[in-house]
Amino acid sequence: MSTPTAGAAAQTPIDHIPFLKLLGLQQLDAEPGQSRLRLPDLKPEFCNLLPAAHGGVVMTLLDVAMARAATSHPKSTSSSVVTVEMSTRFIKPGRGVLTAEGRVLHTGGSLCTTEAHVRDAGGELVASAMGTFKYWRAPLGGVE
Repeated sequence: MSTPTAGAAAQTPIDHIPFLKLLGLQQLDAEPGQSRLRLPDLKPEFCNLLPAAHGGVVMTLLDVAMARAATSHPKSTSSSVVTVEMSTRFIKPGRGVLTAEGRVLHTGGSLCTTEAHVRDAGGELVASAMGTFKYWRAPLGGVE
């Protein structure tokens, strides 16, 4: 797994986040303000009855890709973000190795607008999303 590209503050390595570690998500190299992730093993427990990637798994890939893009942006004001809003479009069932790419569209003082796409091993579009993220300035693990 590649080392994440840092923006204003270093990102938490993806394998330090328990849920993402459980999924086996890998972060790939990307330019600042962008992200690339791979789900190399779509386990049966991550699938629906089609069988294809469960919508929640696909949405997780999109959400994390956008969040990682936001925190890697040179104007990032925090190493953590929280999702404010996310709009998702499912295009086709996701099967096999899935790759997500995210990028920043606009960043301001506390909010960041992003987009992401998930593709299958053949490069076919599985889903896309746009999202708004708030830079998290409170200590991690605490309640604000």
